[in-house]
Amino acid sequence: MNDDGFIPYLILVRFDKGEDLRDRLHESLSLLQNSLKELGELIPAMSSYDGSAVAYLLSARPNAQPGDVLAHLRTAKPHLGAPLKTHDKVLVISIELGLASHLEHVTDWLRDCGSLA
Repeated sequence: MNDDGFIPYLILVRFDKGEDLRDRLHESLSLLQNSLKELGELIPAMSSYDGSAVAYLLSARPNAQPGDVLAHLRTAKPHLGAPLKTHDKVLVISIELGLASHLEHVTDWLRDCGSLA
């Protein structure tokens, strides 16, 4: 946590492509963004060429935990549904000062899961 009273998070999402990725993105992308905005300030960081993976930077309240962010994304909104579906993959990382070697473990894990090109 920094001096501004928020926790910065990096949120990586890989959508389940299902039958048609375009329909899937149309269904979930705006729900995902709106749900994350409910938690704090949101900055889009990256989108894969086909749109199947996105990354955001989120400034969440100080008492938010990574599990809280994930639970919020999996919770259905009235008349809209949940931003994430069962087979979507999500990684929520709290960004703190630390050794760069720890990030290598994350990128290795993402590559092993087929989530990193």
